Amino acid sequence: MKLGRSRITSVLLAGCATLVSQNAWAQSGQVQVNLIERLSLVNTADLDFGSLISGGTAGTVTVTTAGVRSVTGGVTQAGGTVSAAGFAGFGRRTQQVTIVFGAPSILITRVGGTQTMAVNNFTANPVGGTGLNQLGNSGRHRITSATGFFDFTVGARLNVGANAAPGVYVGTFNVTVNYQ
Repeated sequence: MKLGRSRITSVLLAGCATLVSQNAWAQSGQVQVNLIERLSLVNTADLDFGSLISGGTAGTVTVTTAGVRSVTGGVTQAGGTVSAAGFAGFGRRTQQVTIVFGAPSILITRVGGTQTMAVNNFTANPVGGTGLNQLGNSGRHRITSATGFFDFTVGARLNVGANAAPGVYVGTFNVTVNYQ
């Protein structure tokens, strides 16, 4: 029995010596949280039309509230990340809300340039999200989640001119949730 124990002790001591002689490296990580107060709204995802090629004729690109892209006219899909915008809100159960866009149309501008394209036909889909129930065709919704949390997605249409200048185009649109 004694021979077995000394063998185990030798192996353990050799392992400890190896651990002590190796270099140690440390890294830091960031921790983040966004606490949402009641009657608030936060952006959870940006609207992204992906990569496109502009042709000799104008066209449109639509991203649905489900994040599905379709094109018309002289626009060709060229991959890239496509996504609907996402928003999350916090109210109280059974509270009614309306979702309103700041403008029916916005302009996005080419980074490093002055060229613009129009984005319009913004649509919200609380039905595709969680925690909201549409109240007929009134444009109002009722918060149905027990916690008061809800989310929804937004899609829109991009109007691309003929032979539009290549580059990255950016802009901002506003969404307001009116808590009633």
